[in-house]
Amino acid sequence: MKRILTVALVGLLALFVMSGCSSKTASGGYKDGTYTAEQPDFDEHGWKGQIEVTVKDGKIASVTYNEVNKDGQLKRDDQQYAENMKAKVNITPKEAYEKLEQQLVEKQDPTKVDTVTGATHTSETFKQLATEALKNAK
Repeated sequence: MKRILTVALVGLLALFVMSGCSSKTASGGYKDGTYTAEQPDFDEHGWKGQIEVTVKDGKIASVTYNEVNKDGQLKRDDQQYAENMKAKVNITPKEAYEKLEQQLVEKQDPTKVDTVTGATHTSETFKQLATEALKNAK
């Protein structure tokens, strides 16, 4: 009986020690680093999405999303676009981006990010690009 108990304890101890040696990705986390993704083409309105995801200590620490036009202008900074969008759907691109970025940091999974009302297309693009960027972090 004493021998069985000793073998069982040694086995449990070995399991405990080995669990500390597993990689962060094995437990569902991400590899530390900065990961980016960008749409290959401009959409029908002349914009394409870009994302940068920073992972620290195995978790998404920060996210920056934006859309850029052919002239290099960022949609987040386009005041005229923001005013038109706000009048039409009651949200600006900057507000939508910030909500999406915050959700990804909180939820740690692009598939769990909710669509922002008034920014459905942007939300879908954000989730696709976040998923693409994080493929390299696994």
